[in-house]
Amino acid sequence: MASLSTILSDIGTGLKKFFSVAITVAQAAEPLVDIAFPGIATLYNLTVSEVAKAEAAAVAAGAQSGTGAQKLALVVAAIEPVFAQYAATSGIPSASQATAITAWVNAVVASLNAIPACGTTTAA
Repeated sequence: MASLSTILSDIGTGLKKFFSVAITVAQAAEPLVDIAFPGIATLYNLTVSEVAKAEAAAVAAGAQSGTGAQKLALVVAAIEPVFAQYAATSGIPSASQATAITAWVNAVVASLNAIPACGTTTAA
């Protein structure tokens, strides 16, 4: 039977691989995203990076489950200045920025969750 530290290490390694792939995919897509949605690629990549950091911190603390609100708060705080600039240039009223940034982070996380895990295959 594997020890808890081995299990956590395996989970951490898996998350590291997943987020490395996600960050690489996001960076590769940045020029295309910037063409389709001018000015958003930098914010997207920053958000992906901060999500990866929050996940890594949770794994390191052994608290990757049940910490969604804490991870969300970390990411929101980290990207808030860049998001505020984007909101100002995009006409998002300051009164709705708190709701918009939370929705943004959740949407980015959803996009990352949509990327198939490394090493998975599809049934034919």
